[in-house]
Amino acid sequence: MPRRNLSDIQWILDALEHDDTKSRKGIGDAINIDKTGVSRLLSGFRTLKMRESLKIAEYLGVAPPFGFAEKQADFTPAAAALAPVYRAAPDGDWPPATFRIFRQDRPVDYKPKAAHFAAASEVFAFYVQDAFMAPRFKPGELVFVDPTRPISTGDDVLFTGKRQPSGGERALIGELTALTPALFQCFQHGKKGELRLSAKSWATAVVLRGY
Repeated sequence: MPRRNLSDIQWILDALEHDDTKSRKGIGDAINIDKTGVSRLLSGFRTLKMRESLKIAEYLGVAPPFGFAEKQADFTPAAAALAPVYRAAPDGDWPPATFRIFRQDRPVDYKPKAAHFAAASEVFAFYVQDAFMAPRFKPGELVFVDPTRPISTGDDVLFTGKRQPSGGERALIGELTALTPALFQCFQHGKKGELRLSAKSWATAVVLRGY
């Protein structure tokens, strides 16, 4: 049997990578196949069926994908179950606490949404670029953002500049400490003092942990 496209089961591999309490043995137990069958499945040599996908998603604690054609047993990950991952980069401009997100470009990847925000339709993700919010968010960590969720004090918030140059959106992450119709106040663990950001110049979105 020829090897199938690994994108069919990439969501399983991603979930295993991000949760060390889950295992290939657990997947086998969930769908009642032996370790050889699990190995073939996760290597792309065995077809994943809809009923197996639902059981695996329940075991892994992620949003169940859909889009199966049961007769052909082909799997297409549903857009609603995945979040686009956008390229981000450090900002060599002003100030050093900011980075850039390139949402005007095509996503560099898609990642399955965790169950606790699977219903949020506009969620996107990026990799943290700096240590200003460490240890809460570490450089290289994948985080998800929900632009539709209302912000409140105590939330971790992604701030993005409303007037953007062509080289990506200027952005920073901070914990919101106060807000008024005209002003956002936040702090970053790696900096002294609070940041004051104008509501006229900055947009907000709640940062979510992915797994």
